[in-house]
Amino acid sequence: MTSRYNAVLNGVSLNSISQKILILDISYSPTRINYNRYGIAKRKGSRIYQQEIDYTDVVVSFAIRAYSVQERQTICNAVQKWAKNGGIFQTNDRPNQRLRCVLTSPPTITSVMRWTDPISMTFTAYNPPFWEEVTPVTYSMSSNGSGSIYVPGSVNGSFWEANITPNSSTLTNIELTANGNIMTLEGISVAAGSTIKITYDDYMIQHIAVGSTSLLNKRHGVDDLPVLSGETNRLQVQANTASTVVFKARGTWL
Repeated sequence: MTSRYNAVLNGVSLNSISQKILILDISYSPTRINYNRYGIAKRKGSRIYQQEIDYTDVVVSFAIRAYSVQERQTICNAVQKWAKNGGIFQTNDRPNQRLRCVLTSPPTITSVMRWTDPISMTFTAYNPPFWEEVTPVTYSMSSNGSGSIYVPGSVNGSFWEANITPNSSTLTNIELTANGNIMTLEGISVAAGSTIKITYDDYMIQHIAVGSTSLLNKRHGVDDLPVLSGETNRLQVQANTASTVVFKARGTWL
């Protein structure tokens, strides 16, 4: 059936499962932002020292327009299979955004008699607990240099990734700066043409490596280079030899 709304999980549309599925609504729970704080001696109020976002929920409500009780259950089972592992979730009202999520409330037929009742399922994003851009922003520069680039978004929550390639001689140290935060790699030996990759996996765990060789123990300064979403970011590179650095980041949204 034709619906104004569309939900896509891992590249597969919910509408494609059956022509008898009609998406009724996609609703978003307000993101709860927690502030860790402490009291100030001889002062009223408190001081914030950390902001935390726990999770984000999305509820998809749909109808199965099938009168046969067996057919309705069969279609619902197919939706359960589609949803069970979570993954990369997208909706047509949030173009170029995605949510890494798990299924926290599966779709279930609660009444055989009330066959027109809506069915709902809930997806929850914990890590990261917000929407992110499908297409990352990239910025290429040569050392030693600096530049600025705008990153879309409404909440700060991601980190800069980078590919670092020395051009003509061995790279032994490099300093990456993003918005005043400085990360250095020291005591390394990376031949010209080889590439250091600073990346984050689906669990937001950082990896710094040349091929399969980790360089995490060579990292000094800050652990991560935070992205300022919805703002212009200032980037800078200093290295012992001419190198090409490609920065990459995804803007994040509530």
